[in-house]
Amino acid sequence: MERQGTGGEWRRVLLYFGGMMGPLGTFVMLPMIPELRSTFSVTTGQIGWALWCYLVPFAGLLLVSGTIADRWGRARILRPAVALYAVATLGCAVAPTYVWFLAARVGQGSMNAFITPLLLAMLTETTPTGRVGRVVGRYAAFQALGQLSAPMLGGIGADTNWRLAYVATAAVGALIALLLPKASTPDEPATSSTPISPPQLRTLMRRSTLLVAATAMLAALGPVGARILVALSGRDVIGLTGSQVGVLLFAGGVAGMAAAPLWGIVLDRLGGRRAATIAIVTCSGLVALLPVAQSTWLLACVWFVAGAATQATVVSFQSLASIAAPDNRAGALSFTLSLRFSGHAIGSIVWLPVFAVSPTAAYLASAAVGGLAVVAVLASRLDTNGPD
Repeated sequence: MERQGTGGEWRRVLLYFGGMMGPLGTFVMLPMIPELRSTFSVTTGQIGWALWCYLVPFAGLLLVSGTIADRWGRARILRPAVALYAVATLGCAVAPTYVWFLAARVGQGSMNAFITPLLLAMLTETTPTGRVGRVVGRYAAFQALGQLSAPMLGGIGADTNWRLAYVATAAVGALIALLLPKASTPDEPATSSTPISPPQLRTLMRRSTLLVAATAMLAALGPVGARILVALSGRDVIGLTGSQVGVLLFAGGVAGMAAAPLWGIVLDRLGGRRAATIAIVTCSGLVALLPVAQSTWLLACVWFVAGAATQATVVSFQSLASIAAPDNRAGALSFTLSLRFSGHAIGSIVWLPVFAVSPTAAYLASAAVGGLAVVAVLASRLDTNGPD
């Protein structure tokens, strides 16, 4: 059962709040793309490398970060990782050149690899299998809070000074680092008298785990990653200001934040595979409709619903990943998240040049990749009642 008690619940809430850091670092730049282009004298395609430099080290280190943390102690690693993440974010704020900015983005992505999977593993470790969806749904709601805060913060930065948006993000990270416990967490005792065998990477090489990770990658490359296309539509197609695009993306984030815990309940009732299929198909269909949204209100309405479907998709594959390898839970989560953010990284350098030629082609191709994600999750034969 989930641990009760005032102290344990307070620490659990801190873990939930930590889920904001990744989305803040990733998405705060989206409304500021024109300002970044101007400051560093780069093209839209080159701006895609700022996402790539964050997501590739993030994805690469996620392959091993969960397993490393399960060997060395999650609480020992988490607090310093959040602090260093804040330092790297401050590096983005003071960057004098684009190369400096990209290097700071590498630091952000590298540190986040030791944050997200550890938080999820700590939260789900002592949660009964039949309630995993609810816990992951709550965590995803805080991720959505980060996603909706990021474009608002970035939009304000775009209309004032984009560097201040990174200063504020660094301040949030520093505050969370100070509040996180130094030793134990609600799900990890400080010491144990029972020897524990170190988890092995080979425990992740199971058919079900690999297919769930593939689902995450394809969903991120496809419809889940459409947020950057929506931001560009707002700025370059409709002609909105940075703050207006921030409000537009905020609407999708609000929908996602509301949908995540509710979808966790639905997932526990329907089962992971069925819930994931419904979420991915819905998300893909809505992304395919975005090219016809040529007005501010229509784009906002479609993206509002798509934001909810996007977060439901994330809840689905994160829930499946959390039970894919019980003997290496953090490793399975970090491996799945690695492939997810690999998908985001690939999308950032593939869809932006396509969008510059044809926004419609970028949206439709992104939606089509969602069909491959559905095939992968159905083939996994993994459900939230446990692996087959």
